[in-house]
Order: sequence, then C-alpha cells, then structure tokens
Amino acid sequence: MGALCVPFPTYLHLMRRHLLAALLVIPSGFTFGQSWCPPGATWTYEAGLFLAGFVRMEYVGDTLLDGYTAQRIDRYAAIQYPQPPPGPTYGGPPIESQTSNAAITRFADDVVYTWQNGEWDTLYWFGASPGQGWTVAHNTDPQCDPFMVSDTGTTIIDGIPLHWIQIEPWHRVYERIGSTFDLFMYCPNLIVDGPLGLRCYRDGEIAVQFSGTNCEAFAGIADALDAPGTRPTPNPGTDQFTLQLPGGIQTITILDPIGNAVLNTRSSSSSVYLDTRALRAGTYFVRIVDANGTMSTHRWVKE
Repeated sequence: MGALCVPFPTYLHLMRRHLLAALLVIPSGFTFGQSWCPPGATWTYEAGLFLAGFVRMEYVGDTLLDGYTAQRIDRYAAIQYPQPPPGPTYGGPPIESQTSNAAITRFADDVVYTWQNGEWDTLYWFGASPGQGWTVAHNTDPQCDPFMVSDTGTTIIDGIPLHWIQIEPWHRVYERIGSTFDLFMYCPNLIVDGPLGLRCYRDGEIAVQFSGTNCEAFAGIADALDAPGTRPTPNPGTDQFTLQLPGGIQTITILDPIGNAVLNTRSSSSSVYLDTRALRAGTYFVRIVDANGTMSTHRWVKE
C-alpha cells in the first residue's frame, strides 16, 4: 500500500501511512502555506503516448466520506489518434469522455490521500525530506519501487510560495498542485501509457503552464473542440453572455469554481442569451450537453 518511507532502518519495514503518523516529526518552524484543491483547481495533462489531445481533471466540490471531508475530482478527456489506421479517430473528431468522481481525495497536515476500494492511501507527501518517500497509492505489485525524494525547494507562482519535492528521475511534486507527471503516480520502475505530463494548473488564485503546448490544444491536429462559435461571448463579461449552438436540444449549466450549479437552462435555439446579473464576479464554467450526451465545458469570467 501507499506507505510513507523514512530513512534506514525504518525504511526496511514499510508501513502504512496511518501507522507512521505518530512517529513523524515536522521540523520546527516549517509550514505549508497552501491547501489541496482550492476553489477552481483544474489540472490539464497530455493525453498520453502516441496520442493527441488532453485530459482535464477538475475539482467540483466536497463530500463526506469515511468520516472525512473529501474532495471530488471529475475527469474530462478529448483524445485523437494521430497515427494512420487502425487509429480509430485518425483524421476525424476526437473521442470525448466525462467521468464523475474520477478521483476522491482528502488533505491532512502535509499529506494528500486518495480513496479506492474502501480505503484511504497516500497520494502525495508534500513534507517528505531528501531520503524519505512513500509507496504508490493502493499498490499491489511487490516489484513496484517506492518514490524517494532527492531534493526540496520553494517556487513562487503568482506571488504565492509553493513548496516542492523532487523525485528522481521523474518529476516534481508541488504542494497545492501535485505531480507534474500525472494526478495519479505510477511505479517509478515501470513504463506506463496514459496522461504523461502536466500542461497547466489553475485555481482561483494562480495559473501556471508547465509545457509549451496550449492547455487544451491538439498538438499538430486541428482542434475540434471549443469552436469559437460555441464559446461564451463576451468573455470576460458582466451581466450577460451569449452562446451560438448547433441545432437540437442543449442543456446548459453554469457552475461556480467549486462545481455548484448556479444556473440551469435548456434550449433548442441556435443563439442562447444568459442573464448573469445575479452572479458574483469571478470565474465560472459553462457546461453544454446535447441530446446525445456529448459534453463541452468552457471557462467564463464575470468582471
């Protein structure tokens, strides 16, 4: 399981995080300035090996699970296969998918836990020092090596200091943001397919881009998503915005930064006007679902 790993000799007896909690001592004066999953937290990753597109993870709200306040994270993917056939979408539109509660996490002290199969396990240990580490969450492979920290430091992003830990030869893990490889971390001694590389992270206070690729772009392939005509206009806006939509019944939902629906409507019109005078200034997400269940999500800012 995802146990924390402390230096020799304790390292020889890997134990689960909750059994070690009473033994760990955080150095005097060391503080963790940011929490996990602030309002609006959104991670966008590369689609994976030999794929074009992106995977977006969004914090959508809290729930009570196993006696703890937990964070619900939804997953949206838009993926194309750029190689010639048998790639199923070669030359065509991307495959889109939406998964509710793709991840459920909670944060305590300096540890992010993830829920699976009725059990909490360590996803990230932000407070690990060089020579310390943890095992992969919910791991059942005895050949899976633990993550070991080689270095630590602090980075300033949009004026906010974020502590980071370096895991060689892979990547960094930032407090508040998590891994720069994928939300879920894989055995460091294995090669995996799946989301490979954090493109962008944003929440209500900070935004950072980790790669040269636009957050939700298809590298080398025409972007079939978020066509200009479907985007909220104007953006940013104030008391209203409009959407130009294809024919058929569309369900439109405006969500606040933590995923609460603040407006719902249905329309079969090609031009939809939405009155937003009752909404406070801030960032919102406009979710559009057609009669076939195809979903698109757009970010809108009210000034």
